[in-house]
Amino acid sequence: MFRLGLLNPNTDERHTAAMRGVALDALPEGSAVTAVTAPRGPKAIESEVDSVVAAAELIRMLESLPDMDAYLIACFGDPGLDAARELTAAPVVGIGEAAYEAARLIAKKFAVVTTLPRGVAALEDAVALRGLASRCIGVVPLHVPVSDQGADHPDTTAAVVATGRRLVEDGAEALVLACGGMADVAAVVQEAVRVPVCDGVSFGALLAFSLWRSGLRTSDAGVYASPEPIDYVDMPPPVASKGR
Repeated sequence: MFRLGLLNPNTDERHTAAMRGVALDALPEGSAVTAVTAPRGPKAIESEVDSVVAAAELIRMLESLPDMDAYLIACFGDPGLDAARELTAAPVVGIGEAAYEAARLIAKKFAVVTTLPRGVAALEDAVALRGLASRCIGVVPLHVPVSDQGADHPDTTAAVVATGRRLVEDGAEALVLACGGMADVAAVVQEAVRVPVCDGVSFGALLAFSLWRSGLRTSDAGVYASPEPIDYVDMPPPVASKGR
């Protein structure tokens, strides 16, 4: 049985439950998804400050959920992704990287739908870092925060659909939903806009499963090697489980 640890680095338990459902629906029957919500920190991750605080908390969440076959970081900015890979041999996938990979595989041109305008520049940087700038026709904000995303906010879903339709008219062949809170409306949006809609929760869960099923683990050489033993002041150092 495949055991996935879904780590939501914000404190919104409603989104955690929704993303767990999306991941379970995507994974093979018999898979188990243990979903953890950050016990403290931002209710939503919108700024760089939020992301830094959430990344630190995510490391402690990873430590609290040992013995998973793989982990999914359930925030589109992938906070703490590389740090998590230093600490565990189990595959770790971020929903942001998963959504971009899905879009790359199924369309030549895609667009990104995000929450607030302040996040646009960081998303443009992420697209460029992945070598996809020439394939992204734009990153468009809804002017709706993370906390107001999801199936229980029909007005927001309607805004995602309207924005998606405009982007398709502008040449987008696929859409990337840049928020884990949008994951449970991806199918509805896809049906409405008539192009593939990539949410990183479903595809990310399947990527994590595929890595595990293929016998691939996170490298313990070079960049992702276990951290050097360094003294921490007034706090315990993160515990690496590689080699256990």
